Amino acid sequence: MRDGVKLSVNVFLPEAEGRYPVIFQRMPYGASGRDPGEFYARRGYALVIQDCRGRHDSEGEFYPFRDDTPDGLDSLDWICAQSWSNGRIGMFGPSYLGGVQWAVAVKRHPALQAIVPNVIPCDFWKSGYWRNGAFSLALNALWTCLEITSRTSDLGLIPSYDLNRFFRHLPLRTLDTHAGRPCEFWQDFLTHSQYDDYWKRMSVVHGHFDEVAVPAFVMCGWYDYYPGESFDALRSMRTQAQGKARAQSRLIMGPWSHLISLSPTLGEVDFGVPSHLDINALALRWFDCLLKDMDTGILDEPPVTIFVMGINQWRQEHEWPLARTTFTEYFLHSGGSAGSDPGDGRLGVVSPGDEPRDHFIYDPENPVPTVGGNHSICWGDAFHVIQPGPFDQRAVESRPDVLTYTTVPLGQDTEVTGPVVLHLHAATDGTDTDWTAKLVDVHPDGRAINLTEGNIRARFRRSIHAPPELLEPGKVYPYAIELQPTSNVFLKGHRIRLEVSSSNFPLWDRNPNTGHPQGQDAELRVARQTVFHDRAYPSRLVLPVIPV
Repeated sequence: MRDGVKLSVNVFLPEAEGRYPVIFQRMPYGASGRDPGEFYARRGYALVIQDCRGRHDSEGEFYPFRDDTPDGLDSLDWICAQSWSNGRIGMFGPSYLGGVQWAVAVKRHPALQAIVPNVIPCDFWKSGYWRNGAFSLALNALWTCLEITSRTSDLGLIPSYDLNRFFRHLPLRTLDTHAGRPCEFWQDFLTHSQYDDYWKRMSVVHGHFDEVAVPAFVMCGWYDYYPGESFDALRSMRTQAQGKARAQSRLIMGPWSHLISLSPTLGEVDFGVPSHLDINALALRWFDCLLKDMDTGILDEPPVTIFVMGINQWRQEHEWPLARTTFTEYFLHSGGSAGSDPGDGRLGVVSPGDEPRDHFIYDPENPVPTVGGNHSICWGDAFHVIQPGPFDQRAVESRPDVLTYTTVPLGQDTEVTGPVVLHLHAATDGTDTDWTAKLVDVHPDGRAINLTEGNIRARFRRSIHAPPELLEPGKVYPYAIELQPTSNVFLKGHRIRLEVSSSNFPLWDRNPNTGHPQGQDAELRVARQTVFHDRAYPSRLVLPVIPV
């Protein structure tokens, strides 16, 4: 590298000598890659897999994303200088392997002609390490404190931890040492608990899509942590990027978690054999087109491919959100007992009149547990505590600290495809708290299958990119809670349900309700929460309904 640090690479080449297009992967997880190496070499590509700086066999010190732009650019130069390279390079990979692609894409290296960034955000504060002001606890704790703090991955340590106790450790600032070693970037993540120059430097492509000239094929899953960010990336590429990047970029969104297209079954739902795609074959079509100038037909297809759950079908679209969307307001109603089991919370298209409020107690010592959902936990040894995907939510909904609002059984199939927003009017007796929302498909047999979820930390209610403001206890505030986008047909006889609460743990850290600086609290305070849904405060769920 330009500073003299040497990075380790594994190189896989076709049997015949020659100059080939190159597929390049950079990762912090150990660069073995024999299976993808053989896959691409048999198809006329060289494959280069590199250990990121400070990881495994590479020299230097690892710090997430800090050195990935200069190291990536220097590595591209090195590849171009090799006798087996024809100077046309593509990059491919999920998660961190996707982030390093955006890190160099923004610099317009002439040899980089195609990228496939999977399951990765572009704004690491809004949608990565933090989520709408709440700390992404499970992901950060497992990845930062147990996997990435040493030169080699420590995933084998996970079974030796009582993860329920581990996630509950307070204050969060000392979780790294509690796990066994201090971690500089764990401390930095918590110190920078609001959007600032630190996150601007880390999120190198956010706000700079107009500097990208390489076409991107974005891949993600509805039950990953980043479907919203993936659609944002595509929209930014199709409206702001340069030349071919604007015209050719595309996206596929499947019924998957962070482990893309691992199986037709995710959680407790079988999406059918067609949901399981060969991602390598799909990426190969992309690379054959852009690196070998082959007519694979991929550029003739519409730029958006989505899997519509409920009817379990793939569909191609020309834009996102869909131009034919009818954004429909479903108002919250109740007789004041939406938190009972069974409760009287209702969803309907008629606006409310004078209605009683709903109340619940949020006790951070007894948070609502994460049951499935949209996140990036992919460590099997952690699945007994948290795993992604669709699961029956009835045990969660029976808690007194979870409000539920449900439609009557639907008289016809109703498709919901696009961004989902809850406009909530609520009050708390403290100076800060969290509000969470979950969209659920209630089946005729009673199963309540989660589709998507969202949250907001109250101090960031005005803007997640603005300085935080604490609350006046007892005052009613409006909140716009963005849930992840989704695509689902609620079949005839099913019901649409909204869950409202104040925790989803350990997906997000518990708000201690104190208003203190984030990550510092060992003190937890019980909060009394009030949700309003009347003429003056019409709380409503806005769903993107697609006409039949």
